[in-house]
Amino acid sequence: MWSTFVDGLSALLAQLAVWLDGSYGLAVIVLALLVRLAMLPMTLRTAEQGWWRQQQLLELKPKLAQLRERHAGDPASQAQAMQALYREHGISGGLGSSLLVALVQAPLGAGIYAAIRQGVAGAGSFLWIPKLARPDAWLALVVGLLSFAALLLNPAMSEQTRTLLHWLPVVFSVLMVWHLAAGLGLYWFGSSGVGLLQMAMLRRRVRNRSVR
Repeated sequence: MWSTFVDGLSALLAQLAVWLDGSYGLAVIVLALLVRLAMLPMTLRTAEQGWWRQQQLLELKPKLAQLRERHAGDPASQAQAMQALYREHGISGGLGSSLLVALVQAPLGAGIYAAIRQGVAGAGSFLWIPKLARPDAWLALVVGLLSFAALLLNPAMSEQTRTLLHWLPVVFSVLMVWHLAAGLGLYWFGSSGVGLLQMAMLRRRVRNRSVR
């Protein structure tokens, strides 16, 4: 079943390349855009819910500190009191929608990556990239810049909260694309582009909702 799924994606990529004048690299980018744009309503909604949950938790921070102090010697009572406070303010665990997105993205992403790995062996050049089967340092840099721009647009990331930990996704993106076949890096590039769009839309939604 898995091999059938991957073969189907490989055939789709090949057909896209035919429609795009034989450009396998452009086919990979188009596939990335189609997949991420199709999932954008779901991922944007999940990101927005996560942001507002974070804001609610920040508002409850003084009360949570009081609960920790009051139940310092009784972790079980502390956990119950915190859950009661969350329920009182309508704060959920925040895992439902995130888990759904992960369940959709993980197998789809794995299948697409497997399909691209099959296709890049016979793929040639694209733009400045001499061979899509080999890593490309410039492509890694471009993906890193897109990740960096998305980080700057993240409404939850003020200057004060940007720590070394928050920069890790940018570093991870650069290192991964640096070691991946350029064909896979192009998919990452397309996905990062939609991720940047998502952050811009999230920032606008948050700003508009805060003004009301």
